[in-house]
Amino acid sequence: MGWVYLLLAFLLCYYIFRSNTTRDLKKLPSPPGSLFYFGHIFQIRDEPHKKFTEWARSLGDIYSVQMGQQNWIILTSDKVVGELLQKRGAKYSTRVPSHYTFKILTRGKSYVCNPYDERYRKVNPIMHSVLGQRSVKENSDLLDDEYRILMQNLCQASAKMNDGFYPKYFFQLTALNVITLLCLNKRTDSVDDPFYREFKSLMGTHLELAKVTNRLSEFFPILKWFPNTKLHNAMIESADNIEAFLRKLVKEVIEDKEKKPCIIREFLRKKDEGILDDLDVIYLTDTIFAAGTDTVSASLTWLTAALANNPHVQSKAHQELDRVIGQSRIPEVSDEQTIPYIRAIIKEGQRYCGPLYLAIPHAIEEDDEYNGYHIPANSVVVLNQYGIHMDEKRYENPKEFKPERFLGFTESSAALANGNYENRDHFGFGAGRRLCTGIHMAERELLLGVSRLLWCFKIENASPLGKDGKPIAINLDKIRNGITVWPEDYKVRFVKRHDNVEKVLSGQSQ
Repeated sequence: MGWVYLLLAFLLCYYIFRSNTTRDLKKLPSPPGSLFYFGHIFQIRDEPHKKFTEWARSLGDIYSVQMGQQNWIILTSDKVVGELLQKRGAKYSTRVPSHYTFKILTRGKSYVCNPYDERYRKVNPIMHSVLGQRSVKENSDLLDDEYRILMQNLCQASAKMNDGFYPKYFFQLTALNVITLLCLNKRTDSVDDPFYREFKSLMGTHLELAKVTNRLSEFFPILKWFPNTKLHNAMIESADNIEAFLRKLVKEVIEDKEKKPCIIREFLRKKDEGILDDLDVIYLTDTIFAAGTDTVSASLTWLTAALANNPHVQSKAHQELDRVIGQSRIPEVSDEQTIPYIRAIIKEGQRYCGPLYLAIPHAIEEDDEYNGYHIPANSVVVLNQYGIHMDEKRYENPKEFKPERFLGFTESSAALANGNYENRDHFGFGAGRRLCTGIHMAERELLLGVSRLLWCFKIENASPLGKDGKPIAINLDKIRNGITVWPEDYKVRFVKRHDNVEKVLSGQSQ
């Protein structure tokens, strides 16, 4: 019987120790209806951002959800995000340790989803050096050229497709060209080019497989013993195809006799120094391709639809551009401080219909306490961007596209993200130490893209007419939900605002 007493003593010690760690702390509120073993997973369905936001209205800014065997902490206010992800960044900067899906898709070499460990701290300065403010300034001419070419491409497409078209692929091509020029000094001329088509197919599959609904083995560990062979094989095939695609690009850089400087060459130099290995080079490049093309192009695709639905916003933007820029040149980066309404449109676009509704989850590896609540170790911590952006206490009439709410904001999103949480414009780039590395590049691209889009065109909704004889508004609630969120296909027309547009874009008029 000695072992029984020993076991009881052990359990008593464990209970006392455990109770001491959470003494006087309350459990976080949680939605009703949790099922044994399954938790709330059947209540989430296909639009978790909406369910999380609905629960936040009744449970508060911080609450827990049981996703199978994972405990998720949902953050839905600027204050709780600021207090935890920013002020306690050291505790909340890791990622989900068992991110099984990403480990397969990226051979365990993901930069975005890796834990806040020694490897991350080694790689992070490298990523900041190739995507940070200095890099943006050094590549200003490259960005200027690509967003001038984008406007030319939209002019040409509009002349051919009078009934309108879905602009996603033109935005995606421009974002891809920015990344390929940065990574290996290569660009693609058309959405019909085989390189673009291969990239679009590979990346589309890659991001689709990584979405939450394909991560059941993370919620239910027992499924790792009974894997979905079809899904598992699809992930392996996607990883193989991405790796083969990127190895070809790395080979191009290695064989470039001119040895032109580029991001991949910088990665190869770090490899020669023993800082990176072969797969690091491949999957750091993968991270830049995935994040650098989808987020910017999705932002522009969403914003174009919002502008088509709100011609009065376009009218105000056109007035500002005509007054400040005139019609003899296109907007430049140096114009930013003199076109506050354009800057406000960009910020409102990131709030109203940004490319992410739920940020890539953080995690906490040790117990914590917040406002008398116990936050258990090994919890997944989710920044509900959609919920914050639709919070009526923070944004008056949040379902209205209203750039005027940001006219008083003169600083960049990057500067505001590192300051007081109460003063932030939006949370589209995440929060804390895992703030989007490419935030400076993205802001520069959005400034050039949006200002020039509105300088060149009036964006008209090309949807079928309703009973009132007007085009039916583009439904921005219809989405394609993956890691990046896209609107369903829609059609718009890009109507040149004046006869000087093409002359200015071609450099014939100054």
